[in-house]
Amino acid sequence: MTVESETLVEAARRFGEVIQAERSSTISALEAERAAAIKIIEALRRENDRRSRGSGGRFVLGFLVGAAIGAAAVSVLVSKPGEESRANLTANITVARASLTDRWHKAVDAGKRATAAAEQELWAEYRKRVAATQHP
Repeated sequence: MTVESETLVEAARRFGEVIQAERSSTISALEAERAAAIKIIEALRRENDRRSRGSGGRFVLGFLVGAAIGAAAVSVLVSKPGEESRANLTANITVARASLTDRWHKAVDAGKRATAAAEQELWAEYRKRVAATQHP
């Protein structure tokens, strides 16, 4: 081998080592970004669960207080006979319960959609960051 070919072989070997080192650092950076994104998503889910639990108790308490006040107001303001009042009250409660259940399900569905949208935004940001690190 000549000096020139040995120099070229050595340069090619060093270039290969540099490329391998760069590839390893890029993979490590991507793994770190992915782990960070997963931690953010888990934190968002925990926060969403915490808020859901807290708001459910307040909702039930508010509902019970409202029902008690409503029942007291109905009993004071209604001048119909007892049997007729009970029938009307039962019918109104049934309608209110169906309406409340429907609103509850709609609110839960809206929360699920919002959570899914937020998760998709996080994944999009993650992909954007990964693409930015791959193409400096």
